[in-house]
Amino acid sequence: MPAIQIPSFKATAGRDACSTIHHAVLYNDAMVVLDILYEDENLIVVNKPSGVLVTPDRWNADIPTLQDMLREYLHRKGDVSHPNIRVIHRLDKDTSGAIVLAKNVQAQSYVSKQFEKGETSKTYHAIVKGVIAQNEGVISFPLMEATKPPGSMVVNQKGKKSITVFKVLERFAEFCLVEASPLTGRTHQVRVHFAEYGYPLAIDPIYGSTEPIFLSQFKKEYKHKHKEEKPVITRLPLHALRLSFKEPTEGKTLVIEAPPPKDFTRMLKYLRKYRPAP
Repeated sequence: MPAIQIPSFKATAGRDACSTIHHAVLYNDAMVVLDILYEDENLIVVNKPSGVLVTPDRWNADIPTLQDMLREYLHRKGDVSHPNIRVIHRLDKDTSGAIVLAKNVQAQSYVSKQFEKGETSKTYHAIVKGVIAQNEGVISFPLMEATKPPGSMVVNQKGKKSITVFKVLERFAEFCLVEASPLTGRTHQVRVHFAEYGYPLAIDPIYGSTEPIFLSQFKKEYKHKHKEEKPVITRLPLHALRLSFKEPTEGKTLVIEAPPPKDFTRMLKYLRKYRPAP
């Protein structure tokens, strides 16, 4: 059965696809626009903003989550038949992009099993530090949970099998835009794999640099208008671009894309203009 392509910001006819819905919700006392990429009676796919937790923080359960935002969304649209939004897979807090959640236990179980068996497809775009010489490759460092900091991962031969396939999309003077497809679903897999490979994400507070990126780093003799220069990007430049899985009603394959956020595209814009590959 052919896959149903659901590109971002494009309406497709039929029950299996919808236009992107921009829904404003209150998050940490600020309004956040939540992009609903796909929705049916069983599932909802969101373009998760960076900085939003998917599930409650293990040390501070009072921090709002994506689950909370989606419950508010369903409540506002009058959908009271799905009081619980159920997690199928996760994205790191600072990672943006496509994530699917379930409206009922049956849908959660059906799609979760696909993730467990490696029957889904996930594609990320990342901006890494350094220039990778090869055009494509496979990173297969085994991963296990580290003792410090809590929740982090480390490469260890006793760890679980972890495989990430990648290809270089663009090269710049000091950075690369890469497409990464993790074939396994370990915590922080893409981040740890590229850091161990020698090309950490441009910003990564756990596995790389914590410093934000400024335009003055790219543009010679740059003079900003304000007293203090505003950064181009301050967070992890990792975006879940594409997600593919089978929906539970008819078993059709959905391929859903999420547009990268403005800070991610802004950094690429400046790299292309001021720091092209030599």
